[in-house]
Amino acid sequence: MNVIEEITTIVTLLNELDNYSSGLVNKISELDLKQQDLLHYIENNSLKTNECYRIIRELKKIRESRRKVKNDMDLLSKYNEQKTKLVSTDNRRFLLAEMHKREKILGKSYTNKGYTDEELESILKGV
Repeated sequence: MNVIEEITTIVTLLNELDNYSSGLVNKISELDLKQQDLLHYIENNSLKTNECYRIIRELKKIRESRRKVKNDMDLLSKYNEQKTKLVSTDNRRFLLAEMHKREKILGKSYTNKGYTDEELESILKGV
């Protein structure tokens, strides 16, 4: 084992993680701007059925990307709270357990805040 090479690899990976983390706020802003553009387009224009489908498909793509970024931000926040555990060999498994626990929480389904499930179904049926 080449100790310096291994440490260099670890430092490189941690730097990549920090760089990725610092760019997430800008990525969220970019996705929010795109989402707002689409919502304003819907608000200000008449749309044909096929155009509605395309807009909704694009909104879905943006929302899925945004959710991925938000989950990564949440996981990295938990990592930053716990990263002092990396120093001690015994604590590293606790860090991983915390990260897996947080990932499981983030994987739960969304709960509606403004609409009931029945109201959304009614909208989809055109009632």
